[in-house]
Amino acid sequence: MHSFQGVEFDRTAIIGNTASGKSRLSKRLGKARCLNVVDLDQIRWIGGDFSRKETVANVVSKTSDIAKQDRWVIEGVYGWLIRPILERTTCLIWTDIPWSESRANLFKREAALGTTGNFAELEAWSSEYWSRSSNSSYAAHLEIFEEFDGPKYRLTSMAETNAFIEGIEQFC
Repeated sequence: MHSFQGVEFDRTAIIGNTASGKSRLSKRLGKARCLNVVDLDQIRWIGGDFSRKETVANVVSKTSDIAKQDRWVIEGVYGWLIRPILERTTCLIWTDIPWSESRANLFKREAALGTTGNFAELEAWSSEYWSRSSNSSYAAHLEIFEEFDGPKYRLTSMAETNAFIEGIEQFC
């Protein structure tokens, strides 16, 4: 069981692999704490089209502007967008679940959305989370997590993530 005593969730950043429960967690936390919920995919990709990237300068600027606000939860795989806002972050959560669970979540999400467009590409990219060396990798997220000085939580399974969500909702 996680302790939430003294933790300020007012400016929470959530990192993790694709389909690791970040969006679900951010929505539930946002609802429980009346926070602005920001999915970095909505900023990174133009109109939700995963073939059209927003410019890096615009994405960084938009993320920075949101982080200047007082109440938010920002989630995404993009370590290069999370790092610059850590100074304003009051709590960091890492959804560090196994690939088997991320993959199952990815299949469920795609089936629910009825999309198949770039699924194979997304699945391949997601499966490389532990081996790639980008700012959107396991190594980068581990570094961010270890360097963050404030309250932080590392959730290592969907069961733990679900229990965490329930705990937050009861605490708030």
